[in-house]
Amino acid sequence: MAQVLTNNTGLQYALESSLGVLPGSPDWKVTEPNDIGAFGAEITTVSRNPISKLRQRRKGTRVDLDSNAEFEADTTFDSMLDFAAGFMFANATNADMTFRAADAQVGPAGFTIPSATAAQAAKFQYTAAGPISLVHAAGYTTTGNNSPLTVFEIAADVAATDTVIEVTGITTETAPTNAEVSLAGIRAEAGDLDLSISGTIGTITSGNGASVTPIDFTTLGLTVGQRIHIGGLTATNRFGSTAGGSNDSYGSARIRTIAAGTLTVDKMDTTLSDSDGTDTGSAGAEVQCDLLFGRFVRNVSVDHADYNAQSFQFEGSYPNLYETDPPTPVANPDGFEYVVGALPNTWSWAMALTDKSVSTFSFIAKGADDLVDNGSRKTNASTARLPLFTEAINTSIDCFRLGITDVDETGLTTDFKDITALISNNVTPEKVLCVSGARFMNNGNFDLNVTGEALFTSPLVINRIKNNTTVTMDWLVKNDDGACSVDVPSAVIKDGAKTFPINESVRFAFDVEAFVDSMFLTSIGVSFFPVYPAAA
Repeated sequence: MAQVLTNNTGLQYALESSLGVLPGSPDWKVTEPNDIGAFGAEITTVSRNPISKLRQRRKGTRVDLDSNAEFEADTTFDSMLDFAAGFMFANATNADMTFRAADAQVGPAGFTIPSATAAQAAKFQYTAAGPISLVHAAGYTTTGNNSPLTVFEIAADVAATDTVIEVTGITTETAPTNAEVSLAGIRAEAGDLDLSISGTIGTITSGNGASVTPIDFTTLGLTVGQRIHIGGLTATNRFGSTAGGSNDSYGSARIRTIAAGTLTVDKMDTTLSDSDGTDTGSAGAEVQCDLLFGRFVRNVSVDHADYNAQSFQFEGSYPNLYETDPPTPVANPDGFEYVVGALPNTWSWAMALTDKSVSTFSFIAKGADDLVDNGSRKTNASTARLPLFTEAINTSIDCFRLGITDVDETGLTTDFKDITALISNNVTPEKVLCVSGARFMNNGNFDLNVTGEALFTSPLVINRIKNNTTVTMDWLVKNDDGACSVDVPSAVIKDGAKTFPINESVRFAFDVEAFVDSMFLTSIGVSFFPVYPAAA
């Protein structure tokens, strides 16, 4: 008889082309669960228990089948990038600007890609003096082909049907299957960009300085509500400050409006200040300022162009399940189980004090296939990609921005003991007579709650709870694998129960309940950066 050790099992997933159906050549990806809470079919049977002199039950019958997949994993950039768009029921903007190794090999001129679409080509910018698109590469065997904590400038424009992103200083190689190259931002021509700040609103304009080729911000794949970083990874590509510092005006901000030569932003880091595009902020030497960004996803209405109820399929592997005891040769000893038509239901993202962050992902599925051996394993499952961005996010040094504020950005609290963000799509299976399992899947309303405990450092928070005042919340985490910014545009705070731990600070419990924002028409926006500065 076989023994299946937990440590030898595996869990991987692929995107479906339609509910319960894999594409012809599915792309499988390995996950790294800490714990698998539920997986596969749960069968409900009803026994017969008639009045009888036999005084015994009769054989019952199977009446229902539920299927789900739930697992906890360390919060890494791989785990977030894998599932964020699924849990938002939306396509991520600029997701088409990541090219994986199956496509992005390294040739003598640069990274090879499939024939660029017109939409992809429009997002690449190249003029010798600027603007120049920036790309980030990771996972390649040759060290110099990667750009950890830095970026490559592209060396030529990318037009529709082109098959190479040209960069200099790289070495030809056949890439590992999990390597990738992504759009990471844009470098303006020297003196082109200008930043002016009025109250809580900043305006970035292109077309300033001498001999400039302006940037058309409408072509970069940027989206209202997305967070960007103004200024590059080093002082060379940052604004100066009129406050007196050289190249010290840089930081992140949220996009409010997008026009051809203008971005308006809010929720700016305090490190940003007015600048005319020079190293002093006023009439100094012109600098090539970078704007860093990546992909962005938010929940949208069902009639929005980005709405996408993406379903997943999961494979659980059980090594030696079909082995015999005593051992005899078995051609295909391993067992595999598939959860099919899985819709993202809840994502719990927990950040405890002085710890690593963990996420619990829960999927409600249409059904589950019968167990099979190696010979009947699904197409491409045996060559699943390994995760690439696997550095754990810790809750001490990887948290760059965290706070609840009034909508005018007046601070309420930044001193948290812990937070847990819970996204729920309220997915339910729809069952009908004569069908085992779900006939349809119902997508419910999108809910977001952020709960936790904070220090009682201001009476304003309790006042906001009592008055049901609209507030806003955001946080940004960053490590060597990139950065992720979460924005909750509109919410109310609930709870407020205080605790009085002896020899410690007074605390209060909170429940931030998000609702649709009247300007951004969303409850949450999540911005990913392939690369992000070490500070600000």
